[in-house]
Amino acid sequence: MDKIKVFIACTEAEWLPARVLEFSTSETTASPILFRTLYSFRREIPLPRDLENRPRTPFSFQRFLIPELCGYAGKAIYLDADMQVFGDIREVWDSDFVGSDLLTVEEGDSRRRPQFSVMLLNCERLSWCIEDIVERLDLGELNYAGLMYEMRVASAIGRVLPAAWNSLEQFQPGSTRLLHYTDMNTQPWISCANGNGILWVACLRRALDAGFVTLDELRREVDAGHVRPSLVAQIEAGMDDPLTLPAAMRALDRKFVAPFKSMNTGKAQPWTTPAASVRALLARSYFRSPLVRWWRRRRST
Repeated sequence: MDKIKVFIACTEAEWLPARVLEFSTSETTASPILFRTLYSFRREIPLPRDLENRPRTPFSFQRFLIPELCGYAGKAIYLDADMQVFGDIREVWDSDFVGSDLLTVEEGDSRRRPQFSVMLLNCERLSWCIEDIVERLDLGELNYAGLMYEMRVASAIGRVLPAAWNSLEQFQPGSTRLLHYTDMNTQPWISCANGNGILWVACLRRALDAGFVTLDELRREVDAGHVRPSLVAQIEAGMDDPLTLPAAMRALDRKFVAPFKSMNTGKAQPWTTPAASVRALLARSYFRSPLVRWWRRRRST
């Protein structure tokens, strides 16, 4: 059986969610998988001269390295680190390119920009070189939106992967194949205010029980400021649902500043649009209400 190759975009600050993503993917397939975090290759990525064209995060352009890293041969799956898998990733791996350079999910929510955060890449047809891509940005042949939201560096795009393989903040038991925690303000390793946080923490606990992640590594990530301090206390208390944490435990996060809030590699800060901030505020207000917390605690007992 051929080994599935999965490349994950992240930096050292996303080590923990990347590991949980790996574990969740391995849980749901019997196939051998080779996981690689893209930052681990230490491949230098040049910055475009125009601030408008610069990546919104340190890992935004990492996906364009994959064909080169594969020697422009075979195929590879690309994923963002802020994901959790519930289906067999071989469903993506075995998809037929039918002449396409890459496959991505079919159009889902029309209110969101096209997502290229889950892709199956035909590395034999993609001659991507990050220096050439940045040069095209500098020459005005390409802009950030065309690159990231339209993927104009691919000649043939197949939007054939089921939308369930990139479900944005919505989980439907039995149908969701991949849950994408897109709201940076409420990601479960950052905040206690994610309605699906119980799913991610439960997966982290299984990874800890299996020795895939150790408690010392979790403490290391807290000490580094990469994840919320309450996460260790939550695990030690045996509580999977972040929404049910007592006030004393939530208070551990009072001075915590999520790493993404200091990222600003271009003109725009990542994930801090007014709409995203409003959504996060509403989510926190809803999930922190006493009635919702009481209901969640009752359901989990």
